[in-house]
Amino acid sequence: MKNYPNYSCADFVVTEGRVILVDVPLPFDRREELLKLKTIDGKELVLVDVGKAVGPLDIFLERFIGQKDILFVFPGNGSNYPKSRSKICQQIGGVGVYAKRVWLPGSDPFAIAGTINPELFMDLRTKTIVVVDDVISSGQTMYKLYRNNEWRFPSAKWIGVSWFSQILCMRSSSGIKGYERVFASFQIRGDGIKKVPINSLSTLIEQPSIATNYATRHFVDFKNFLDLINYDPWIDDLDHHGE
Repeated sequence: MKNYPNYSCADFVVTEGRVILVDVPLPFDRREELLKLKTIDGKELVLVDVGKAVGPLDIFLERFIGQKDILFVFPGNGSNYPKSRSKICQQIGGVGVYAKRVWLPGSDPFAIAGTINPELFMDLRTKTIVVVDDVISSGQTMYKLYRNNEWRFPSAKWIGVSWFSQILCMRSSSGIKGYERVFASFQIRGDGIKKVPINSLSTLIEQPSIATNYATRHFVDFKNFLDLINYDPWIDDLDHHGE
């Protein structure tokens, strides 16, 4: 991480397979069955309990307790989980903002981000903005949020924090343009060539289309995967995972 002196993490998860973040209850027997599933590429499935990421994130956030003119920002739905689990986030509070990573088949993912405190035209008082999320993948969502809002907070420095992050690659000392510092409890490391797929269990349970797409791309017995995550498959008409 010498290329990114202002990026840091507390620990690493190393795998060439895929990672599911267990952010909702998962019975032990289902967990064991998931780990036995055969993947299409033969590489492992890693289940990571997000509870392990809560402590390191709070330790990092402790430095902001009592700081004046600070604003915590929680983008999109994913940030609701660290927000609800972090004692520091609950103590300091903050504001939510619309943000979403969009993926269309055949195209690269892109990020959409809304306006922080849209009722204010410009905020001259805030000196530090801390953006809290569950996962930093490419950093595009955080960067989009900064790009859309930085002119409205001309006195603020931006800091990004998350439970998990991929290896970042933006040309910035923090790994994300516009951010003075970025911290993750865990960095997910793969083979250094392509990024490790990271998905949260809650998203896979709550969004059937994402779960189906994920299952058919990664597992031979994709219907069993969908059943094990407690989702009733609606794709019985499919004869194989490629359809």
